[in-house]
This record gives sequence, C-alpha cells and structure tokens, in this order.
Amino acid sequence: MKQKIILLAALLAGIAAFILSKQNFESFKVKFQAQFAKRQVVAAARNIPVGTVLTMNDIGNANVFVQSISGRAVLPDEYTELVGKKTRVFLNDGQPILWSDVDMPYGGVGGMAGMIKHGERAVAIPVDSTAAVSGHVKPNDHVDIIGTFTFPGATGRGGAPAANQQLSDTVTLTILQDVTVLATGQVMSRRPSEVEGGADRFGSQYSSITVAVTPREAEMLVFSHQKGRLSLALRNREDVSVEQQLENVDFQRLEKNFNDLNRLRQQRLHPSLLSPGPATPAPRTTPAPSLGR
Repeated sequence: MKQKIILLAALLAGIAAFILSKQNFESFKVKFQAQFAKRQVVAAARNIPVGTVLTMNDIGNANVFVQSISGRAVLPDEYTELVGKKTRVFLNDGQPILWSDVDMPYGGVGGMAGMIKHGERAVAIPVDSTAAVSGHVKPNDHVDIIGTFTFPGATGRGGAPAANQQLSDTVTLTILQDVTVLATGQVMSRRPSEVEGGADRFGSQYSSITVAVTPREAEMLVFSHQKGRLSLALRNREDVSVEQQLENVDFQRLEKNFNDLNRLRQQRLHPSLLSPGPATPAPRTTPAPSLGR
C-alpha cells in the first residue's frame, strides 16, 4: 500500500513537472518570436542626398525587426506623406525613413508650428462627429470642406422682385478641396503610442480639426464657419485630383439633377450593365408552305 502511494505521488509530481515545463516553453516561444518578428516599414529606394525633395521613385520598403522600429518610423500606409518633403539627412539605399529625416516633423515634434509649411497657416474649425465622417478623419488625412449656407435673396419666384418680403435659399457648395488635416482636437499624431494617455485618447472624440491652408483660404474658412455649417468629405490619401466645375446645390438644382446624378452613378459603378449591347437580329420567318388544290 505504501509503495502504491509513493508511485502515485511520483506520477503526480511528473505530470506537474511536465505541465510546468510546457508552460515555460510556450512562454519562451512567445518571447523568442516577439524578439525576432519583423515588420515592413518605408525605406529609401536609393541613396538620397541631403536636401532632396522626395518623389515616389525615392520611396521603397524594408523588413526590419519589430524591436528596432522607433516611434518615428514611417509605416507603409503613410508613405504618401513623404512625397514633396525635403530630406534633412543622407539616406542610404534600403535605410528605413524616419519622420525626423524629413522637413516636416511627425506627431507634433517641435509643436504645431513645426508642421506648417512656409506660406501656409494652421486654422482650427469646429466639427461634430457627423461632420467629421463619424470621427474617422485622422491627422495627416486629406479632406474636402463643404459648406451649407442660407443666402438672403431679393427676388421672388420666376425672378420677379419679392413684394415686401426678403426670401432666402439654402445652398451647399464645396469650399476647398484636398486639404491636409494637421490635427484632430489636440491630437497631432496618427499612432496611439505617440499620444499621451495611449489609445483611449486616440478615438473619435474631438470637436475641432486643424487644417493647413493659405492666408486667403483661412479667411474663407473662418467666414464660412461664421455664416453656415461645415462638413468634411474624406479622400483617399493617394487621390490628389480636383473637380474643376462643381456646381452649387440648392433645392431647384437638386430636383432637376438628381435623376441624372443617379444615372451617372450607375454608369460609373456598373458600366457593363448599362452599356449598349449588340443589336439583336430580327427573328427569321419561314414562309408557310403553299397548299395545292
């Protein structure tokens, strides 16, 4: 009986040792994989001298160890922000590019003033969650700014003067296109790790955005905010196109054009369904046989 107890205790001790060693191995495995895990970052596609204005041909990528990535490394979804920036240091071919390597600090290094290009101004405009695309607008995004205003009018219907009455009309128009967002609220960084307080502060809770504009554009924005409601249209960061002939939208234009807009939208989304197909040949008819008498 005593021997059985000893054997059972030894068996339990062996099982416990096995479980403990397996847990230690799994922990070591996780740490080992984390230590040698790699991630893709933006890197120089060639040797780039100091003072070079970067183009798409200068930008490549490299796989580096995660532990070696600093908070200033440029990630793949941010590479378009480097185009047009001037290098501050010499970059070797394949060297990861840091935000501190270019002429515009990232994440507010040196404060907001260090992020503004020469000839531009930083202007803050109030927005709510709806106007800011449900809070999806982030620093370094590009947006179009759209305003809705109620303009006083002095004419009645059909162009006739209004009799003792000042009519008004609501109009929506695009004020500025392809505007760079410098900050949302007080957040000037896209990454939670670079924001004081961590990811909780990097959410959709902000009541203003700061954009980079020229002095004349700044006047237009401030006046537009005072006289109407501003909304943002979020753009693809690689889309730098500008619509040349956007028309103001009022009730009459909306009623007149919404059918055409929907038709054009369907043509754009489903061109194969709406394009004219080959003409259908007319069915052949066989003459009825003549019946002899």
